Amino acid sequence: MRSVALLALASVVSAGHISVPFSRQSFDNSHARRAALRKRQDDSEPFALEALNNITGGGYYSEFAVGTPPQQISFLLDTGSSDTWVNIDPDESSTFETVDVDFDIQYLDRRRIQGEYFEDTVTFGDVEVTEQRMGLALQSVRPTGIMGLGFSVNVASIREYPTIVDNLVDQGHIDTAAYSLYLNDIDTDAGALLFGGIDREKFIGSLATLPLQSDALGGTSQITSFNIDIQGFDVVSPDGERTVDIPNLDSLAILDSGSTISLLPDDQVQELWDEFGVLSFIDVLAPFVDCAYRGEKGQGYTFEFRFDGKTIRVPMDEMVIDAYSDLQDIFMDDPTLNQFFGDWEGACMFGIGSTADFGINDDQFTLLGATFLRSAYVVYDLANQQLGLAQANLNSTDTDIVDIEEGDLPDVTGVESQSSSSTPTSSASTTSTEATTTITSTEATTTTATEEATATETDDGDDGDDQADDNTGDEGDDEDAGVRLIPSLLAAVALSALMLVL
Repeated sequence: MRSVALLALASVVSAGHISVPFSRQSFDNSHARRAALRKRQDDSEPFALEALNNITGGGYYSEFAVGTPPQQISFLLDTGSSDTWVNIDPDESSTFETVDVDFDIQYLDRRRIQGEYFEDTVTFGDVEVTEQRMGLALQSVRPTGIMGLGFSVNVASIREYPTIVDNLVDQGHIDTAAYSLYLNDIDTDAGALLFGGIDREKFIGSLATLPLQSDALGGTSQITSFNIDIQGFDVVSPDGERTVDIPNLDSLAILDSGSTISLLPDDQVQELWDEFGVLSFIDVLAPFVDCAYRGEKGQGYTFEFRFDGKTIRVPMDEMVIDAYSDLQDIFMDDPTLNQFFGDWEGACMFGIGSTADFGINDDQFTLLGATFLRSAYVVYDLANQQLGLAQANLNSTDTDIVDIEEGDLPDVTGVESQSSSSTPTSSASTTSTEATTTITSTEATTTTATEEATATETDDGDDGDDQADDNTGDEGDDEDAGVRLIPSLLAAVALSALMLVL
């Protein structure tokens, strides 16, 4: 396994807040390329999408030290789950203590991370969080760990325990359980996680304060995730026309930094896919769109997500993910795939998928992943069970931090408009290597709060076969958009290029 180069992540500590920069890693298609070559040596059948299962790639990662002496470990930053876990055994640490509790997380794609819990010290720059409980993955499909930033009630353990955020408060490092997240845009590879603070230079206008809601699928009245009401969704064309208008979406939306794409209920997403000729295949979780929409073809289109008191606008280029840049010849040259992608500029991942593809058929469930969050500035206020939401001031290099003290969120206002002098920034130290997602891998964790969603997917296993039978021979009637049936040889696609961590 190749090592992962990250930003020099020396956390900046100040009274009441801890600033943790992170890096975004891009895709690595080398495994898929090798799989493609092996497949093409077999003359009995053409190579197809199944090799794309080997794609790995970037997500939003930071590096923290675990143990005594400290071991540097890369973590995916995930607001959609609560457990922090590693797959590097720190048992040589003098502060390592085992906990006699099994660790078991189920992903939406049915993959699992299993092991046991332990306690050790986690270091953020000069800040040490002692006796932090974490999972030690003994069976893992990921080369890096996850830092869960959610509520303790949603940990995978049968018994609730203090999360990283809880212990930052309990051990006096920040005043209250709250943090803000700034992913920045798709053309940058660095952002900032700010425990206990709000950076007024990173958002535009006022912060809308939105109360969290109980989960639609969780079967509980408790607040277990960052779940808010979303009122509507539109696509606005360059001439100002609403080409897709869902004025009464009336759904609950989970804001999840660990998710590569966003998900809308199936009825709503079909209209959106039709508008842009998005292709969706049976048993393929990630939809495809013409890469031309990253350029001139998509200029002027805006996706509007409407909440109570705030609309977040996402440009088209944030919704077109260049996940397969090194594999375009596979899409264009393979005769089976060419019939779908041959007249496209290239095959890209579309940033909004269908909840039904993940076995979730409830129209009250929406997930807003990185394709939404890059355009938003979000304050995750666990203490008051609410979110602060504003339009992000992209590529801002200035800082004006206000500490979040105990009580309600401070009444702060961001900059007046998008910084005109801002230009995309990148870090030369961030490289594409063997990592997983958030603009990448397919693993999608479901902890206790989403067990019902996972169970729904498992129970619906026969439905996929029924759907495939119903679509047999219909490809020609549906050549502009919608669901496509492809031969069984092609059924497994791009799963490791997609990740939904809940």
